[in-house]
Amino acid sequence: MIVNLFKKITILLVMLCPAWSQAQCYEGNKAFGEGEDISYTISYNWGPIWVDAGEVTFKTEMEKKQEKQFWHFTSTGKTFHSYDVLFKVRDYYETWVDAETFHTRNFKRYIYEGGYTLVNALNFDYEKKKIFSSTKSNNNPVRFDTIPIQPCSFDMLAAVYFTRTIDIAHIPMYQKRMVSVVIDDQVYNIYIRPLAKEVVENSDGKRYNCIKLSARMVEGTIFKGDEDVLVWITDDENHIPVYIEAKILVGTVKAYLKEAKGLKNPMKALLKE
Repeated sequence: MIVNLFKKITILLVMLCPAWSQAQCYEGNKAFGEGEDISYTISYNWGPIWVDAGEVTFKTEMEKKQEKQFWHFTSTGKTFHSYDVLFKVRDYYETWVDAETFHTRNFKRYIYEGGYTLVNALNFDYEKKKIFSSTKSNNNPVRFDTIPIQPCSFDMLAAVYFTRTIDIAHIPMYQKRMVSVVIDDQVYNIYIRPLAKEVVENSDGKRYNCIKLSARMVEGTIFKGDEDVLVWITDDENHIPVYIEAKILVGTVKAYLKEAKGLKNPMKALLKE
């Protein structure tokens, strides 16, 4: 359950940007800076009971490579120890992104999910307009693939941060947008539309001005072809998801903002007591 939600969280966060050309996609970053650390609590309904199953974190750093500045984004998804007996998850994602162009250079994904292991690496070559992928799962041989770089396409983690740079508040309500995201060795086209501006009360009692969005996954991918994911993001320059709700085959999974440290901008969306 937490595995599917983590995928939905990362994919949902990338679906806010239009299908522009790569050169037009990135117009600068006002949303985040170095040293940001955001975490979410993942809850799952076990029948009538809600259980806190795990945690997802996102962190930012800046690194210098070959005289160039790169963003180093990392993310972890893990179940709490009390939930490990049912289904243990230890996921780690990291990507290096050119700070000037916001082009991904390298992406790595390390997965442990209920005994299933996977290591996936993506190398982006913009001169050849190709992504070189290698994937190894359990004891299977390494699988190599070559994927064309589509306009405005990103790895899962870079897409999360790129999307936060978009001026989401000025996307017309109910207008659909599409983006391409590379997951493992495939490219998925996914759609999003803003629904409303709402005040959301988080699990800790704090209230935020938010923009509510719904997702339409492309049928035939890892999701059903309907709008079964909702997200509420802060209506300010940070564009941080506060609350996410995703229906799965056996219930509903929710993600609540637990903590946001090192923000570049004041949290203007947070309402005063």
